[in-house]
Amino acid sequence: MKPSVPGRASALSSSRVWLGALASTALLAACSTSSEPIEASGAAESVQAQAEYPVTVANCGNDLTIESEPETILSIGTSAVSLLDAAGASDRIVARAGEFGADLPAGLETPPTEAPIIDSADPAIEVIVGTEADIIVGYGLFNASPEDVAATGLQNIVIDGECSHDAGLAGATDFEAIFSDVERLASVFGTTDAAEANLTDLRAELDELTAAATSTGDGEQAAVVYYFSEDATMSARGGLGIANDVLARAGFENVYGDEASVYMEANIETLLDADPHTVVVAYGLYGESFEDARANFESEPGVAELTAVQEGRVVGVPASDLAPDPGAIQGLRTVLEGTGAL
Repeated sequence: MKPSVPGRASALSSSRVWLGALASTALLAACSTSSEPIEASGAAESVQAQAEYPVTVANCGNDLTIESEPETILSIGTSAVSLLDAAGASDRIVARAGEFGADLPAGLETPPTEAPIIDSADPAIEVIVGTEADIIVGYGLFNASPEDVAATGLQNIVIDGECSHDAGLAGATDFEAIFSDVERLASVFGTTDAAEANLTDLRAELDELTAAATSTGDGEQAAVVYYFSEDATMSARGGLGIANDVLARAGFENVYGDEASVYMEANIETLLDADPHTVVVAYGLYGESFEDARANFESEPGVAELTAVQEGRVVGVPASDLAPDPGAIQGLRTVLEGTGAL
């Protein structure tokens, strides 16, 4: 693994590659090019309590003030959908983008299936404006500059775990950061009651899984590795992403946990030197199956000598379950199942 934190240009480049690699065989929903505004379905019903505006929230190290209650949302990426659903505001999504053909997260209370996908990748400013959404929530934008977005009067809420696309993370994105992100979104949309109920359930599930995992790894090392594409070299998850907390709650020490990054370029030598107890292979970034991703990993020189490979402790987890949203709880469950804790 490359033991360095990428600079802004490198991070943006890696982010573009990572986002582009999310393409899968799933069919995209119909695109909307109409100039007519897209209407929310039942936005009023999602309001549990009247919030007082203006509301000021943290947004990647800056303060963002919301002057009035947003009624319609353009979501960017599936993590935004998952977080908005937990916050009780996914019924306000009127348009979606940046999902790269991925399915909507499983188990959503109010999946925005009627909201058209205006761009399967990163939308340009003209496409964003055409939705006539009140606000943007997502991973950050690359094809529309902050200045262009600001000129339209739109505000862009970047989910906590993706702040590294535009600025350095202040700290690690763990499960508490995800839950705080749900609370932050609920404060913006006036849906605190719904969010609190959902968070109670999510915390209970996480606590149950964490308790079951107390002796799983027993302090052994583990690593999360993945590939951007079929021809890419191995990458890994560092100490600032949710994968680090997943490994810790499963009782493992992340081989790359000291690296101040989320996504890292890797080299196989560091993994061979560590010889971790368990290797988690995140798959599906470019539509590949776990079998394909594992075959790619096991074709690396020397990997056959790893203890985890020889003793059958290579665990597959969908990359979407290691994203900075409530779906990461399923990622933890899969790791525990794969290591025999559940």
